[in-house]
Amino acid sequence: MKAKTLTALLFSTLVAATSLTATAGQDRGHHGPLAGPVMQLKGLDLTEAQKAQVKTLMEQHRASMPAKADMKAQHQQLKTLIQAENFDEAAVRAELESQQKQRLEAEISRARLQHDIYQLLTAEQKAKLAEREQKRESRLQG
Repeated sequence: MKAKTLTALLFSTLVAATSLTATAGQDRGHHGPLAGPVMQLKGLDLTEAQKAQVKTLMEQHRASMPAKADMKAQHQQLKTLIQAENFDEAAVRAELESQQKQRLEAEISRARLQHDIYQLLTAEQKAKLAEREQKRESRLQG
């Protein structure tokens, strides 16, 4: 039983660390999780007004994301629980649930950002984006 618990804990820690790394990279330009929405816009010939609106949306999104320090503190809290002399399952469970809730909220915020950006596009730009997506899916399938 202890081996299963330890395996589950290590897996959860890996997931939490991976999420921390992915979210922490968000302000590193095109390498963060916001790369998708920005990269999809290349070649759509956005107007200056659309570019300004996208920039505003991106800034609002970044401002709503949790600070790196908060995420590092959460990671450290989990590490402290793991390294404690006695395993406190309730505390670990509460910490992981908190982290999962925060990741869910971040993903919802990201989806909202993508939706808001999509709504800025003209019908022609949406069609071009859909065509690109169809080509990408065709390449992935084979």
